[in-house]
Amino acid sequence: MSKNSNEKSGLATTALVLGIIGVVLSFIPIINNAAFVLGALALIFAIVALIKKKSIATAIVALVLAVASMGITLAMQKSVGDALEKAGDEISKSADDMSGNNTEDILKNDVQVDLGQFTVTEDEYGLASSKLVVSVKNKLDEKKSYSIQIEAVDAEGKRIVDDTVYANDLNAGQSQDFESFTLVQSDKYDALKMATFKIVSVSKL
Repeated sequence: MSKNSNEKSGLATTALVLGIIGVVLSFIPIINNAAFVLGALALIFAIVALIKKKSIATAIVALVLAVASMGITLAMQKSVGDALEKAGDEISKSADDMSGNNTEDILKNDVQVDLGQFTVTEDEYGLASSKLVVSVKNKLDEKKSYSIQIEAVDAEGKRIVDDTVYANDLNAGQSQDFESFTLVQSDKYDALKMATFKIVSVSKL
């Protein structure tokens, strides 16, 4: 066999080896960047070998392996990219849930919060105490905890005082009543009796 024939046959063999290595590496994240390059080189060598019409069978196998290594690499990278994007979205959503940025969605889908009437009562010693009953229902099918910030505002919309209800470990579908605004100063009682109470934010813990 002539030197020229050996060179032409060597192109197909080189393409085959590069194709095999490329396919093996294409399944490994990050490293499969190299697999794509090897696949591209294998593709070029295989095409040249086919053009030269030497070691055609080997060149065809190498060609298939080259295309496969590049295809698998692209598919794996897309899969990893999609998984990372999904994980990032979930982390971002969890952070928003915990910070109260998703209050509207949480109230719509996860928890029901009903505000009662603000009341002031006196005991037998004439000591006054206040409370606003807050009913919380976990609408999810799993145990969850919620932090609910409630604000009292006057007729002009100015804030009087606020309070936070912590509804911890509510079972699926469970409802529970909580007392809020129990530690407010007595000089705010009259204003709170006339106040409007509204939910400022809800965090899912």
